[in-house]
Amino acid sequence: MTKTSAFVTHGIAHAQRALANVAVMTNAHLNPTTLKRTLARRARAELARLEIIIRRLLILMALGLVLPPVPVRASSVHPSCTGRVETKASGRLTGLSPRILGPDMNRDGLATAARSCGPVQAAPILARLAALQELLAAPEAHARRLARTLERQRKAGDPAPMALPMTRTHRLPPELGAIATGLPELLRTAFKSWESSG
Repeated sequence: MTKTSAFVTHGIAHAQRALANVAVMTNAHLNPTTLKRTLARRARAELARLEIIIRRLLILMALGLVLPPVPVRASSVHPSCTGRVETKASGRLTGLSPRILGPDMNRDGLATAARSCGPVQAAPILARLAALQELLAAPEAHARRLARTLERQRKAGDPAPMALPMTRTHRLPPELGAIATGLPELLRTAFKSWESSG
């Protein structure tokens, strides 16, 4: 196991632990219908930080994969299959299961008719948590898909993605904070061959 793959494995284990803490904090096992507003705000902030860390860990994992060439079947290739996969500017996790949208939720999983006080709907937060847990249950499969996406974008001449330093890492558990701090430099190193390998 290389140092990078050991780092990724270690990072995923700590991310899983942090997700378990969010599940405990929100009583996810009880499937609550509402959460206190302050608790919901805290859970959303925790999940937003974890999404960034998990996305970066998966990209690092994907960059370390050596993928076999994809066999091209002329009769079944559709133009949309070979096009660039767009990722939103907000940096949503590639390969993340879509968030569950209810009748009163928008694309971000936020209640569209949120009140200014009182409890908030728990469903969007619990769906976001479940999607991240599902992702980390089989990170290799998601990393392989992500590796294909990155390879298509590299071949299309797109610039290498950038990983800016994370803010508020002091709010994370110490070891996870150290992992979050180290990820941008590891990604910069991993992307050094992006242009030269085209």
